[in-house]
Amino acid sequence: MQSPKNNSLVVGLAFSSLVFTTCTTAQTTPSEFAELSLQDLFQLSTDEQTESANKWSWTLQLRSVEYDGYLDGSDKLSLDEVLFVPGSENRTNKNFPVVPTVITQDVTLFGLNYQINQEWHAQVRIPYIQQATDHISIVPGYDEFLIKSSGVGDIVLSARCQFSTTTNGQWWLTAGLSLPTGSIDERGDTPRAPGDQQLPYTMQLGSGTYDLPVELQYHHLGKLDYTIALSATFRTGQNDRDYRLGNRYALHAKFNWSVSDTVGTFWGTDVIYSDSIKGRDEELLVPQTFPYPASITNPDLYGGSKVIVRAGFNWSFVEEYQLAFEYGKPLYQNLNGPQPRERWRTGLTLSKSL
Repeated sequence: MQSPKNNSLVVGLAFSSLVFTTCTTAQTTPSEFAELSLQDLFQLSTDEQTESANKWSWTLQLRSVEYDGYLDGSDKLSLDEVLFVPGSENRTNKNFPVVPTVITQDVTLFGLNYQINQEWHAQVRIPYIQQATDHISIVPGYDEFLIKSSGVGDIVLSARCQFSTTTNGQWWLTAGLSLPTGSIDERGDTPRAPGDQQLPYTMQLGSGTYDLPVELQYHHLGKLDYTIALSATFRTGQNDRDYRLGNRYALHAKFNWSVSDTVGTFWGTDVIYSDSIKGRDEELLVPQTFPYPASITNPDLYGGSKVIVRAGFNWSFVEEYQLAFEYGKPLYQNLNGPQPRERWRTGLTLSKSL
């Protein structure tokens, strides 16, 4: 009979094998970037609440990500290779008259958590999203320009259940419902036509659909403290603009070390796969042989795979308060391109039990 320690190792290897064999994420819309922090928020809010039931807590998280440069698959592309210049080259499906250069996404995510008992927890999460995208283009008057969008994103309701325990570990299942509260009708001044037009998928604030986030997690306790989780977000139907964002699947692994009674460090790895966008927003097209004026207007040029490493620390600096910071960077990206590549991401989280 295998020991609990050996069983835990088998579970970890099984999780890793499943994800690495199914994955071959990619540039995210602001809505998708907000979703990536849900598991960590729930973990922070519940770790401090295992001693007693009926406790409220809140979390406030600030997350940022920057995209700069391009990938087609795993091959790097220069801006000159992505920008179409008439007279010097032929127009193809791989070059465009408008090219985003640097994309930044910032999410302020507020979570309110309630511990029903030792096994059950509930949470509501409300994101506020800000994004800015620099561009270059061959269109007169738009050699260089900046587009911004901001507002409330998709609100998520979720429940978390501890459904099994072992000698040194806990099994958790999280399921939720994402409400289409984020705008998918953001508009701005682009070279496509005079005045304000519909902005690309990356500039929208929500998915426009009811989505189903789920996660299965194993948390090993003791001298070796680690978490392994499988998560997914499933989209339902199409939104009012005749598209839906791609489903997302991920493997998360996180290892924790206690430096003192109040300070801990951690490092982790995320393997993420996302589908391309299904359908398309017809208002983003131009009436030409090549209808997509920029790569971010082509729904086929979304999705792909990423392996991200991250590290950070937790600090319980005042009773019932916890502060966490992390920095992440992709080790590997294989994108449906040409597609902007991620350079880095950061997260700062403050949580408090009430």
